[in-house]
Amino acid sequence: MGRKPNPERRPEILRAVVDELARTGLGDLSLRPLAGALGVSTYTLTYQFGSKEELLRAVLEFVEAEQVGTARAAVRDAAGDVGTVVAAYWEWVTVPEHLARVRLVFEALTIPRVADLLADDFRARLMSAWVEFLTGDLVGAGMARDDAEAEATIAASALAGMLLDLLATGDRERLGRAARRLAGHLRDLQLACRAR
Repeated sequence: MGRKPNPERRPEILRAVVDELARTGLGDLSLRPLAGALGVSTYTLTYQFGSKEELLRAVLEFVEAEQVGTARAAVRDAAGDVGTVVAAYWEWVTVPEHLARVRLVFEALTIPRVADLLADDFRARLMSAWVEFLTGDLVGAGMARDDAEAEATIAASALAGMLLDLLATGDRERLGRAARRLAGHLRDLQLACRAR
């Protein structure tokens, strides 16, 4: 009789699963090949996560938390400079390993059988985190809340579109220029508010 899996290994296995799925994508996810790639049994995966669906939920929660954590760190480090926040996030996301994780989120949103597994507010949480971060900094600079929220929404939507563009084209140079332009626009808005 084999040894029972250690439940304390779940975070380690989850990180390995995220890394593997970032490499292979979610499209043809099957537990047997995934377990083989990780060097564990399918029993270990089901013991740790219950089912393929629960495993996918855990992966997406992990990736979401990682993205929100990265955004929070950028906000904290930028000390209220929204342009620096956007520039720092763009620099982070263009690292191939990070971009692969972002791709998982886009796949989760667009592959119907995966999207059906998402929590009802998953999509909204992804966008609202950015809108909230940027709105707060713009309001802090003196912009009216409605205007700040509108500018933050435009910036968050632009970032999402640029990420999709990057995943589709791989054109880091063109999109890097666009990200710098977006960061500069936000910085100018913030400076103009502070100068009033």
